[in-house]
Amino acid sequence: MAVQNVVRLLYFGSKPTIAAVNGPAVGAGCDFALACDLRVMDDDAFLREQFVNIGLVPGDGGAWLLLRLVGESKAKELLLTGRDIKAGEALDIGLLSSIAEGNESAIDLARHLANEIRDKPALAIQNTKRLIDTSQGFEKYARAALNTQWECINDPEHTEAVDALIEERDPRFDRGH
Repeated sequence: MAVQNVVRLLYFGSKPTIAAVNGPAVGAGCDFALACDLRVMDDDAFLREQFVNIGLVPGDGGAWLLLRLVGESKAKELLLTGRDIKAGEALDIGLLSSIAEGNESAIDLARHLANEIRDKPALAIQNTKRLIDTSQGFEKYARAALNTQWECINDPEHTEAVDALIEERDPRFDRGH
């Protein structure tokens, strides 16, 4: 259960999560990466849902996550073969945001993405993450979007972001970081 709790925190937590894969991410390590909102990889890194190779099932969340990320057929292929998913293939099938190139590492790329997201209105980021839920139907989504939009409209960061856009400057949010 403890391993599934890590997956729960990464996937359902209110703050965006980014996995920087800079080597092999195998078994639970692969599942932790899949549970993150965004994934970046070094070009020589790989993911592997290895469980069938050692006579186990993907009990850490891998089957549930892969189904949502790449669809049923590709998820079955990756889970039932237990083969490596190299960075290029991971990008092609939608598991990655990007691959680090040149002198940039996956860590650098993840840090850049984190900084970019950090500089957006926090409530809008949290509510957007919450709205991205593959289990809900459109009507539930529409109600949730309407409710969270009103919450965001009344947020001081929304006002600052709009003012900054009109004044053609970067927003200045009143935060502790």
